[in-house]
Amino acid sequence: MPLSVNDITHHYGRRCALDQFSISIPSGKVTALLGPNGAGKSTVFKLLAGLIKRQSGSYHLDHTPVTEEMSHLFQKIGFVFQEQTLDMGRTGLDNLRYSAGLHGLWGQAAGDAIQQVTALFDCADTLNRPIRTMSGGERRRIEIARALIHQPDWLLLDEPSVGLDINSRRQLSDELHRLVQEQDLGILWCTHVTDELRPDDDLVILNQGKIRFTGHCGSPETLLQTYHEVVPH
Repeated sequence: MPLSVNDITHHYGRRCALDQFSISIPSGKVTALLGPNGAGKSTVFKLLAGLIKRQSGSYHLDHTPVTEEMSHLFQKIGFVFQEQTLDMGRTGLDNLRYSAGLHGLWGQAAGDAIQQVTALFDCADTLNRPIRTMSGGERRRIEIARALIHQPDWLLLDEPSVGLDINSRRQLSDELHRLVQEQDLGILWCTHVTDELRPDDDLVILNQGKIRFTGHCGSPETLLQTYHEVVPH
């Protein structure tokens, strides 16, 4: 079941941030979105999250158009943004309970959902600690668990490993790729860190608002070569 974005063009004043941007995010795959700063990646995420209103184009879930209200979309997608959005003064459990409530999960249903997502990322031991006392990797696991609390079909990640050390990045990548295989989850992964990706991950390279390449990541060497060929230095 794909999540499709079709012919999205978006302007900030006279500046074109996206120019006829189209992408299909299949289930059971990681789709990597790469591009330099200012390429339009953040605009893609803001549009999909409903943080800014689209000016043209359309979204489809399994070939069904998504209405402007996007309520259907929110129930099918989990978001993790580059900027951390957890309540730093509350515990991990408080943050997860709040998110569960936003998706209509209360009482036993919320408890079951929290238990399930924390088991996926082995973060149950940190739940009773305030977010401010956690490491960067621990916070990211809570954020991703929160994004999965309502069992979405797609997970959109905007630079999820920013600030993590190499071991934490590798572990996070392993956990997410495992989740894709086990739950048939579709992931759109915006990143600058190419060693997080796998050779068979789908690849989209965006620059100056336009898609410059679509294909597979290939080996790390192939990925870097492709990137430098289509994105001018």
